Amino acid sequence: MNEPKFILSRKKVFEQYEKAKKLSDLVSYSSKTNPEITKVLEASTDSLFSIHSIHELKNITNKKRIIYLAQGWNEKEITFLVKEKIFRFVVDNVVDLKVLKEFILKNPSFKLDLFLRLKLKENTLKTERYFVFGFSSDFINKEIPELKKIPGISHLGIHFHRKTQNLSEWNLKEEIEDTIEKETFDKIDFLIMGGGLPSIYTNTNMKVFEGIFSKIKTFK
Repeated sequence: MNEPKFILSRKKVFEQYEKAKKLSDLVSYSSKTNPEITKVLEASTDSLFSIHSIHELKNITNKKRIIYLAQGWNEKEITFLVKEKIFRFVVDNVVDLKVLKEFILKNPSFKLDLFLRLKLKENTLKTERYFVFGFSSDFINKEIPELKKIPGISHLGIHFHRKTQNLSEWNLKEEIEDTIEKETFDKIDFLIMGGGLPSIYTNTNMKVFEGIFSKIKTFK
């Protein structure tokens, strides 16, 4: 019996990458989605790669291109990651942030980039409630100025997640303006829009994508 085969179109990978590239200054691909695509992008583009666990590191040769999303880590894990030349981190909870801050203060020679995940309201067919991961805007507005004082942090940013095809969820400009203070914007270097672009399914209305692209352009 023949085994099923998965055929990867390099042409389609590059088409999708270019669409994302036109909408942003940097693109980061979520490597766990398909490690085979990771290999293609690393070899032929300047894409970064979002990684969620140490087990995924084997899929990327140049570790400097990794954005690591922390979850329940400790000092030993952080030490391992920075020795692997990984210096970009997304943190979404107080405990993990405390561990990282303690590490930075103990190891000022390491220069890291830190992105705090902002909790945004996201109504989807599955949740219909506030998305559970991330910090409140009040916490971020208070914490960013304090983090700015730490010499071991090279760049600061805010990361937020948006993955729904519901167009009402993509009023990004207004939502960020309403939650992040101007003084906070003055102190950050990056805004990371996480969650990726929605996928196309057999029942997808293609006009939705035109609206999403337009809202991202307005946001930028």
